Amino acid sequence: MRIILIGLIFLSSLTVFSQNIELIGGVNKNDFFDFQQNEGHFSSSYNSDYGYTMRIGIENIKVDWLTLRFTLGFDKYGGELTASDGGLGGGYTTVAKIDKSVISLGVFPLNFKIINRIDLNFGFEFSGLISENFSGISSGWIMGEPDWSYDLNDKYDRFSSKTYFGLRGRIAYDFNISDKLAISPQYSYYFGLSNEFDEFPEATKSMRHYFSIGLQRKIK
Repeated sequence: MRIILIGLIFLSSLTVFSQNIELIGGVNKNDFFDFQQNEGHFSSSYNSDYGYTMRIGIENIKVDWLTLRFTLGFDKYGGELTASDGGLGGGYTTVAKIDKSVISLGVFPLNFKIINRIDLNFGFEFSGLISENFSGISSGWIMGEPDWSYDLNDKYDRFSSKTYFGLRGRIAYDFNISDKLAISPQYSYYFGLSNEFDEFPEATKSMRHYFSIGLQRKIK
C-alpha cells in the first residue's frame, strides 16, 4: 500500500505537466487461473465473475526520451474456486467464493497512437488489497481418522494476498467532441503474475478483461 500512496502523490504532482487527463469507468470480467499445469494430485476449477472499475489516467508525460502514461484505479472483482490436493493417505478440498477490492497504480512505458485516434498502451500494474469478502468450506480426510471440515471464515481473518503485480495492455478509440474533450471507448487486459491468495490454493493468479468508457481532457 505504501507504493500506491507514493504513486498517488506522484500523480497529483504530474497533473500540472501532463497533456491529457482521463476519467475512466466500466466493468471487468475476472478469471482466476493456475499459471502452471496441475501436478501430482492437485486439481482446480474456477468460475468467472463480473465487477467494476474506476480509473484516472495521465498521459504524455515526458521523462528523458520516454513518453509515459500513468493510471490510478479502483477495481472490484472476484470469482469462485474449487481446489483439491492430497495423496494416498489423505486429501483436502477448498470450495470458496471471493470478492475483493484493490487500488492500483499503472505505469505504461510503451505507448503508440495510430491515425491520431487509436491509442495502444502496454505496461505493468501494482495493486494493494483494500477489502475482501469470502465464504466457503474446507474439508478433507486422513486414513484411519474421521473426515473433517470447517468454515473458512472461522479459521481465516484474511484469505487474499495483500499486494499484486501484473502486466496490462490497453486499446482505445478517441472520438473528439471538441478541441479539448474526447470520449474513448476502450478495452484493457490484465495478466497477473503474483498469487491472489495467501491460503490454499496459494498459486492462483488472475486475468481480467475490462470494457470501459473514458472522458479525456487536453491540458496543453
